[in-house]
Amino acid sequence: MRKVPVKHVKWLQRELPLLENEGVIPPGVSDRLKTYYRENTQSGLHWAIVAFSVFSALLIGAGIILLFAHNWEFLSRPARAVISFLPLMIGILLSGLAVFKRPTAALTEASGIFHSLAVGASIALIGQTYHLPSDTPAFLLSWALLILPLIFLLRSTLALLVYSALIFSWASVAQYTYGYAAGFWVLLAPVVIHVAGRIRQERNAPPTLFCTWILLFTTALGIGFTFERTVPGLWIIAYSAFLGGVALLGRRIYGEQTGWSNPLATFGTVGVVVLTYIFTFTELWDEVGWHYTRPGWN
Repeated sequence: MRKVPVKHVKWLQRELPLLENEGVIPPGVSDRLKTYYRENTQSGLHWAIVAFSVFSALLIGAGIILLFAHNWEFLSRPARAVISFLPLMIGILLSGLAVFKRPTAALTEASGIFHSLAVGASIALIGQTYHLPSDTPAFLLSWALLILPLIFLLRSTLALLVYSALIFSWASVAQYTYGYAAGFWVLLAPVVIHVAGRIRQERNAPPTLFCTWILLFTTALGIGFTFERTVPGLWIIAYSAFLGGVALLGRRIYGEQTGWSNPLATFGTVGVVVLTYIFTFTELWDEVGWHYTRPGWN
């Protein structure tokens, strides 16, 4: 359910007694309206609590890492292995509390960001302890897949942000390491499913809008990397279809809403304008040809 701003609720509470005295609404309806809007009021303090909770989680995590890093060389290998899993265990505990207890936005987001970063820290520390071969694409992919369940279990916006950043980083590294990164679109599918579900349930909620912006930016960047110097000129068709499609979809879902409240239409419209400007450069069209593909594609 969409949360109503506090200022609108306060105005309504001032008006209800007047409407009741004038006989416009019966007393029972007035009480029901007060109860309804009391339970669905958007509080500015709510987001302040979330922000401070997330910041606290990051500071605690950084403090733990610095504490062990200072004494790392004096620890035995088994001790290092045990300590490497400590941030992950704390993250699992916090996520368990967020799932099985009555969740709050502050606990959910703090658990999501701490658990997501703890997974990467544990992988890196274990690799450093046992001198495992360095493989950046494998590290990013493993990290992303391990935190993927957090998106659906916690419904954490920050966990979604970390996952999106990881799959984009994997795509950019894999494109130059292997010559292709088509797996990016498979990894992006869970994000699309999650955001579509949020839009279906509470399309105007701030977390839904933020998740939609994350998806749009991740998709746009992914198109640039996955189609970069593969099939000549294909990126032009891909970007045109994507930006035009999301602009029309935004009008279909959000109607006449604009700006932050309609991320699809706003992103698509601005993107089309930027793309149109880019198309005015003649050098762009001169470099469309099979001899501009990557080696091995000819």
